[in-house]
Amino acid sequence: MNWDALGAFGEIIGAFAVVVSLAYLATQIKTQNREARVASVHDISEAFRLGITSFQDAQRADVYINALNNFDLLSDSERLQFISMVQGLLRVWEEAFFQFAEDRLDNRVWDPMVAQYSDWMSSSGFQRVWEIRKHTYNPDFRKFVDELTFGDYKLS
Repeated sequence: MNWDALGAFGEIIGAFAVVVSLAYLATQIKTQNREARVASVHDISEAFRLGITSFQDAQRADVYINALNNFDLLSDSERLQFISMVQGLLRVWEEAFFQFAEDRLDNRVWDPMVAQYSDWMSSSGFQRVWEIRKHTYNPDFRKFVDELTFGDYKLS
């Protein structure tokens, strides 16, 4: 075997190794992207659960129920409490909005979340909080919420 043949054989093996390495890298990137999407869903779901679990406190639940349709009748401290509760939930939604826009949250999670929030936004209390605090949210998210068709929020 001459040196030219050995060199060509080495180049073929080297090229094959590069192709195998690229295939492995592509598989790793695909796996990492999938894991990032799963982690994103988990983080948003966990934040959402924490937000709504706070309503298990009877006093907070009373404020929430009263605020849904009687926001203007709340005391200042109740109004602050409700605004804080709603803003916490809206921040989770805003994060989900960005994750969805970046294709890190799929429709199986996003669509039910939009349904939940559009129901909440149908209450005058949520609408009031949105009107007085929406300037604190990203313009793209504000546009999305402002163009949303509201659902029908019911407690029973």
